[in-house]
Amino acid sequence: MRVRRAGRFSSDKGTLELDEVIGKRYGDEVRLSTGSSAFLLRPLLLDYLYKGFKRVTQVLYPKDLGLIIVLLDVGPGSRVIEGGVGSGFLTASIARYVGDEGHVYAYEINERNIEVALSNLRMLGLERRVTFRNKDIRYEIEDSDADSAVLDIPDPWNALESLSKALKPTSPVIAFIPTLNQVMKLITYALDSRIAIDLRVYEVLLRDYEVKRDALRPKTRMVGHTGYITFMRILSKAQ
Repeated sequence: MRVRRAGRFSSDKGTLELDEVIGKRYGDEVRLSTGSSAFLLRPLLLDYLYKGFKRVTQVLYPKDLGLIIVLLDVGPGSRVIEGGVGSGFLTASIARYVGDEGHVYAYEINERNIEVALSNLRMLGLERRVTFRNKDIRYEIEDSDADSAVLDIPDPWNALESLSKALKPTSPVIAFIPTLNQVMKLITYALDSRIAIDLRVYEVLLRDYEVKRDALRPKTRMVGHTGYITFMRILSKAQ
């Protein structure tokens, strides 16, 4: 939480008056009202995404975000097109990696989603690395010569033609979709139209472990299916 004077942190382990935190350093130990100890931790990107960001849509899990960023070959200076912004979780993750030299061009038809995503990005100071466009990526892409693209829309096959004119030759494109029906339709379109090569489909399952001094075992519940990551290399067309 954000520390403020006269504030209070409450949990099932007790409460902490935030005035006691001011002036301390990350890593310092503090005591809750019950006598339980806690530590002050520097917030990571993961903390901002899943504890600080506002949500207006379903969001991507870390297990999917990581693989998507690697498959897109995102790095400092990358120019990435995103279709379907939602709450901005993927937008923020990519913006963190492209650096000040790169840029994210985020297409979203819902103005409310853009407002929320922009607010979330400001929390991380990443808003200058992203340009939001209130347009339908399936029919209109203003940007060109991009390095990669990611789609989180129900019908990604309808955006491939536009992307083929906006991306560098053989740029990676990823579609994150929840059902195999959509995956098959996307693959069929890509193969029949000969618009892409090197097609791959991934599903990431994550199993977390309970960590105790004398016992290490898998948790009873795990993050199973969230969506399918469909990868391809687009064959670019002249404008």
